[in-house]
Amino acid sequence: MRIFRWIRTTVDVCLSKSRTHIAAVIITPHNNKYGTITLYNGTSSSDPQAILLQTGTTESRIFNFNPPLTLDRGLYIDVGGDVDDVLVQYDVDTQ
Repeated sequence: MRIFRWIRTTVDVCLSKSRTHIAAVIITPHNNKYGTITLYNGTSSSDPQAILLQTGTTESRIFNFNPPLTLDRGLYIDVGGDVDDVLVQYDVDTQ
């Protein structure tokens, strides 16, 4: 059974260096702008891009992944300039 945890970030960050399962992402944009983040399958922005997520203007956007989005090399999040914060629900394989 997976135990998903939440983490909030406002900056680019490597959340894991091993197989990672993402259940949900919530992005809050800054002011009246579109907010974007990029999730990478690895430990930096030079690794393969997994998915680009974007909000609307003025509203947070929730992305649910069922089944979870699985990244086999880790999880790096690149937070765009017009994002106030990002919440990520994820689990990391321990084996």
